[in-house]
Amino acid sequence: MSREDEDEFISFLQSTDSTIILPSRSSTSGFAPLDMLPEASQDEATRKFWLQNTSITLPLVTEFDEETGYYLINGFQSPVVEFLRSFTISKMMLPGRLEADMTYFDDDRQDLVSKPVEFRSWFDSMEHWIRKNYRHLTLLTYVGPGADKFQEEGGLLH
Repeated sequence: MSREDEDEFISFLQSTDSTIILPSRSSTSGFAPLDMLPEASQDEATRKFWLQNTSITLPLVTEFDEETGYYLINGFQSPVVEFLRSFTISKMMLPGRLEADMTYFDDDRQDLVSKPVEFRSWFDSMEHWIRKNYRHLTLLTYVGPGADKFQEEGGLLH
């Protein structure tokens, strides 16, 4: 995704009142939603974010990381989608990704259970939007119009 592609995707996500963007880490256990994304770079803090649908009833599970001194979101236990942004280094665009776990560990049952069907439907809507608006490049890779333009102007898609 180029920055233009990303802006359109974020607009799609925010067209519902329930989708928020959370940073990958926070100095407190309360993760404040972001209004906009920073410029992407090699620094993971500018590339990795969590998408949360606040209408899904599972709680956001956070953990304190002693090594970094930050709170992190537990993506396995939480109703979130990991959004790893594409970024450009030199004349090469490295791919991003969307990833989500569809199960979580239920402490009461002491077993893995499926996240709510609404979570799966929300994730599927993101996949559908990408497949509808982007060109299929490889098995799991889709290219937005902005990334196509980047390639037409001599950039490499990796």
